Amino acid sequence: MGYAPRRQEDVPAVMDAYCEALANVKIEGLDLLAEDHAFCLLLVETDIPVDVAIGLAQEYNRDVVARQKIAA
Repeated sequence: MGYAPRRQEDVPAVMDAYCEALANVKIEGLDLLAEDHAFCLLLVETDIPVDVAIGLAQEYNRDVVARQKIAA
């Protein structure tokens, strides 16, 4: 993807975004599956920069919400 690895001091910001995403999904009355948590944690483990990780997490969570609303 052509980016420099994330700095370790940025990990808390990524985890904050992950926790915020979890809270937003719960506000919607939906639950994340184990695979959803795994995807979000993968963003942390791969050293993707914060701005890229947040964008990917937001896009993924929109897909989760859409998928669960369709199934309901």
